Amino acid sequence: MRIIFSAFGTLRLDQGTFISWSLMLVKDGFKIFYNSWSDYLPGYLYVLYFLGKIRNFVPDVVLYKLPAMLADLVTGYLIYRILVKTKGSRWAIIGAGIYLFNPAILANSSLWGQVDSLTALTSILSIYLIPFSFILSAISLAVGTLIKPQTAFMLPVILVIMLKERWNVQKVFIYLLIGMAIFVTGFIPFWNHGNLTSFIYERLGLSLNQYPYTSVNAFNFWGLFEFWRPDNIYYQIGGYILVSFLTLFACFKLWKKKQAPYYLSALIFAASFMFFTRMHERHLLPVFAPLAIIAIENPLFLIPYLGFSLTYMANLYYAYVWITDNFRQVFSDFAIKLLEVINIGLVVFIFYSFARNLRMEWGKVILTANKFIHGLKKRNATKVRVKLPKISISPQKAKLFLILILMFAFVTRTFNLGSPKNEYFDEVYHAFTARVILHGDSKAWEWWNTPPAGFAYEWTHPPIAKLGMVLGMLIFGENSFGWRVPGAILGVGSVFLVYLLAKELFKDETTGLLAAAALSLDGLALVMSRIGMNDSYILLFALLSIYLFMKQRDFASALSFGLALASKWSAIWAIPILFILWLRRKNKFKLSTFIYFLFLPITVYLLSYLPMFLTGHGLSIWWGMQKQMWWYHTGLRATHPYTSSWWTWPLLIRPIYLYTSQEIGGMVARIYAMGNPLGFWFGLTSVTISAVFAFAERNKKLGFVIFCYLIFFVPWAVSPRIMFLYHMCCAGLLN
Repeated sequence: MRIIFSAFGTLRLDQGTFISWSLMLVKDGFKIFYNSWSDYLPGYLYVLYFLGKIRNFVPDVVLYKLPAMLADLVTGYLIYRILVKTKGSRWAIIGAGIYLFNPAILANSSLWGQVDSLTALTSILSIYLIPFSFILSAISLAVGTLIKPQTAFMLPVILVIMLKERWNVQKVFIYLLIGMAIFVTGFIPFWNHGNLTSFIYERLGLSLNQYPYTSVNAFNFWGLFEFWRPDNIYYQIGGYILVSFLTLFACFKLWKKKQAPYYLSALIFAASFMFFTRMHERHLLPVFAPLAIIAIENPLFLIPYLGFSLTYMANLYYAYVWITDNFRQVFSDFAIKLLEVINIGLVVFIFYSFARNLRMEWGKVILTANKFIHGLKKRNATKVRVKLPKISISPQKAKLFLILILMFAFVTRTFNLGSPKNEYFDEVYHAFTARVILHGDSKAWEWWNTPPAGFAYEWTHPPIAKLGMVLGMLIFGENSFGWRVPGAILGVGSVFLVYLLAKELFKDETTGLLAAAALSLDGLALVMSRIGMNDSYILLFALLSIYLFMKQRDFASALSFGLALASKWSAIWAIPILFILWLRRKNKFKLSTFIYFLFLPITVYLLSYLPMFLTGHGLSIWWGMQKQMWWYHTGLRATHPYTSSWWTWPLLIRPIYLYTSQEIGGMVARIYAMGNPLGFWFGLTSVTISAVFAFAERNKKLGFVIFCYLIFFVPWAVSPRIMFLYHMCCAGLLN
């Protein structure tokens, strides 16, 4: 697996450096190597020298990742050997497996080809070897430190083992002497000036001071303030004091425990990454080996193991894009700080678990899981359903609540709607083109024309939304309120339709009211209703088509679907939803249904281009525009600072500033497109839990909602063009 993955995700900057050093070592030898720049200690340079000697036999992309990949395998084997003594072979294999197949480990070694896997190996090896040979343990610790100084963090763990096993002073002295001798000896072949002590001190100083910043893209405590912030002695001392306190306290609490070395290793590596300055994004990696061991011993530690795995992968991805794509940030500041807070929380969890002696047994976990599964089977067999408490609302009160919700939605969507007065964000395409159509100018339909500076003719989407803006301007005047108010009214209509859909689907008034209220409070739906774009249009017409089809009003549903399609091509994702509803009908094969949906959407779509035909353009121009739209959406390779991947949308990782004004009197005005975190985050949780219950209880209605959510969301995973959070508008409703 590692060999296969090694062809991808290479961090060219670092691998190029390794190859260059390797060639220099083979050509010039060790003695003059440090006459050129290098911030590595000699340990890994010996490895690079060997790789340079065999370079002609193995492709570079595999060869220079091979040490890290082999280190992963040996570390996995060590985890197995450690666990097999206390937990048996089955759990030992599981422990090795969750390490070897952890995407975080694979990413660091197979993709990046970094040295941190060797730190993880030598750290665990130095503990594992002590019962067999304390001399080999000392050698392992020294070699690891010679590769990466971070390995020296294991010294307190070794001292705890010495205390636990009551080593005499002579044995402790021999251990430290051997380790120091190996460490110093590693520098001798590279020693080319001054005395050996000053040379070693110089190399250590260069290695530790190469990046004198508090956080070098690391999602840790210092990253909360700023990446690449200049370090100083006060920050360093603060980190040393905090990590020393945590370590000493843990040593006092744990030194008698059987697996104390691995507990302490996990805490030290996690705490040092989190609170020491000058940490890089990948320096957290050595925590995973001891965490994998203690997670098998105590299932509670699966929480930090999985948590750190996720944040570590996010950190590597952030750093990779930042390094390779001109310092581009893939996560918002909010998302980065959230991940940093999660990391700090995981360190606190580890420390608290030590302090309170929290423990759990896998036997209890498995027993609980078995009971849960058995309960689900029993529930399915007896057709028991989980029901919310019945809330009785009189028709009068329900009507009053609905009116209040719709009034709130209307006021929030129309208040001060004309501000800002000029086009902002994508209004420079949509609203600008609507104004061109208003004046009967044929350029609105001609993709080859050059627009005025700062604007563009919007021909990349069908015209219904632009025609809606034209209607608004005909009624309210050619101004910002005129081109925005139709979308705002449709936004209120979407709130009403969500009420109708939820009520119809679940046959419950309260569910409908709660759904409508939740949507009325969502920031993304609000902001996209107040801008002159097409998202509010497709949203309403798609929902209307689905609702009308549920009510078996096929003619009106087909018309609505045509209007949705003429707003935005992504309306096609309503087709699978309509198909599922059709399958549930008793009278499926009504001829009228097929006629309506075969002809009406196409007719509506063509009629939406009537203003284009009235300007003298024929079907050839219409067909040319359809091809241009297809080429644009499948071939666009543009970039944008607020673009985001589809999977980040439910997590609100990359919201969008749609507008920011110049500072006036110390104030700025901003429009920020971001979903309500309560709705999105808890909504994502609800989708997951609902999917489980829909499957367990064969709840078709709940399953239908999950299906709709996935249909409107997951297809974006294969979209070839750049994407933004607002593309999730339809799926976001179903949260």
